[in-house]
Amino acid sequence: MADFKTGNQSVCSWFWAVTLLMLAGCGDSFDTKMELSDLESPHPTVRIMAIKWAGDNKISSAVPYLIGSLQNEDKSVRFYSIEALRRITGTDHGYDYKSAPHLRAAAVKQWQEPFDPNELQKDEY
Repeated sequence: MADFKTGNQSVCSWFWAVTLLMLAGCGDSFDTKMELSDLESPHPTVRIMAIKWAGDNKISSAVPYLIGSLQNEDKSVRFYSIEALRRITGTDHGYDYKSAPHLRAAAVKQWQEPFDPNELQKDEY
């Protein structure tokens, strides 16, 4: 039987394990607890989960926030933001989350043009 430590170290380890499972898609039942306000969370993990939730659920009202996140310092935030935008809009405007800031700028500029929710990619079932 495993020996579980008590204290902050084991709580922190547990938190990260649950977080990684949720980000990997194994915690879909937790997605319903996300809200648009979580997109602006000061905690990167919560912010990334909210970005993933917005993309998975094609929340078009999240698009302006996601566009702003394309310029975030955190590479993970940029990655999940462009993936969410692809799911919601069906395009990435040539954006590469790992490029240098000056190379990302042209694609970000295209995203900053007025967004029309009526032009979203329609799912075919």
